[in-house]
Amino acid sequence: MAEGIGIQRKHVPRAVRKLVERGFIKLVLQRVDGHRQRLRVHVLTPSGIDEVNRLRTEHAGNLIDTTNGREDALDVIDGGRLHLVQSSVPHAAKPDPTPDLDVNTVERAARLLGCSEEELTVLLDEPHHARMDESATLEGAEAVFLACLHTALNDAIITEDEEAILTRLKAELGPLDEALMSHVVTLLHDMMK
Repeated sequence: MAEGIGIQRKHVPRAVRKLVERGFIKLVLQRVDGHRQRLRVHVLTPSGIDEVNRLRTEHAGNLIDTTNGREDALDVIDGGRLHLVQSSVPHAAKPDPTPDLDVNTVERAARLLGCSEEELTVLLDEPHHARMDESATLEGAEAVFLACLHTALNDAIITEDEEAILTRLKAELGPLDEALMSHVVTLLHDMMK
């Protein structure tokens, strides 16, 4: 469904809820071929059908750029082929978000560890520190902190929410001991270099 309407899966429940609130669709129990029991199904209401017809009339004849060339918008939508639609914004005009991400992550990681960006850079550049105590096993709160940091760095960006969670965990831990710091530096080194 998400691919067919061109939104991310996580937004589908919200979109459906809004359509129900506007009275365009309703939830009913009905038989569905291939199932033994009745299922909850969303169906168009009379006002929903009117809205669909209005939108189809309004967009009839609109052409959009796809990977197959220019096509009728309604044909693309009806075929569930929104993934083929190409942006009309030239690639050169799109902002490149990557340059600031690494700087932002280094800054936030330094704040989390209670050091400056320069000190963190030195820690990352010191090869002996990363190998000092890799065999140390972490348990409890330290393991949770490291797992959360790993999750936050998974996309190479520490968001504000992730920073808030990690800051709270760090406050509970207090100063990082040598074993945890070694794991943290190794993780940061692997994720950011």
